[in-house]
Parts: sequence; structure tokens; C-alpha cells
Amino acid sequence: MKKNLITLLGIFLTALFMSGCAAQHGMETGSAADMENHTVTIAAGQFHEYCEMWDVGDTVKFAFTSTKPVLFNVHYHVDHVKHYPINDVLTDDFSGNFVIQNKEIHCGLWQNNNDEYVKLTFNVEVTK
Repeated sequence: MKKNLITLLGIFLTALFMSGCAAQHGMETGSAADMENHTVTIAAGQFHEYCEMWDVGDTVKFAFTSTKPVLFNVHYHVDHVKHYPINDVLTDDFSGNFVIQNKEIHCGLWQNNNDEYVKLTFNVEVTK
């Protein structure tokens, strides 16, 4: 009985841990009208991605701060090839924009290569 209880506890803790990890590197989608700050915690070695499809000609501004430097880029895929409107930047404070050139889903990606959790606060602003 005690062995079964320990096994169930182990399964529960593993499931709890895995659900937290999935949330850390899952894809978040937002609305073009959504200009509020988003705050997430990214585990060591994980990433957070924010994806959206905007209209050609829109200007999109990404701004963020984090408790430690993170590797950031904005990318989209065409025929399994990544294209980068904003190339990899390693920083803890960023603000930059780009103009949408094509009708593809664009993603901001923050990679935490630190040894500990990072708190990230970001904002995405769209100008038509």
C-alpha cells in the first residue's frame, strides 16, 4: 500500500512538473488590439513565444524587460525556412519595431539560457 502511494505521488508530481514546463514554452497568441503588458516566468533552458498574424503594412513594436538577459528574435516561416524581421538579440531591455511585409504568422521568441528562472514583462503594440 505504501509503495502504491509513493508511486501515485511520483506520477502526480511528474504530471504537475510537465504541465508547468509546457506552459513555459507554449505559444501565446494575442490580439492586435491587445497592448497591455504581459508578464511570464521562463524556466532555465526554456522559451516563451508570442505569435500573431498582422496585416501587411502594419508596424509592430516589441518592447520588454527581463530580470536577466534573454535571447530574443521575431521570426516567421515560409516553406519551413525561418525569416527574421528582428534577428537574435541578447539583452534584458529591448524596444524595436518592424513593418509587416507578408501575410504570415509572426512570433516573438524569448529564450532563457540562464541557470535560473527569468521574469519577462513584454508589450506588443500595432499601428495600422
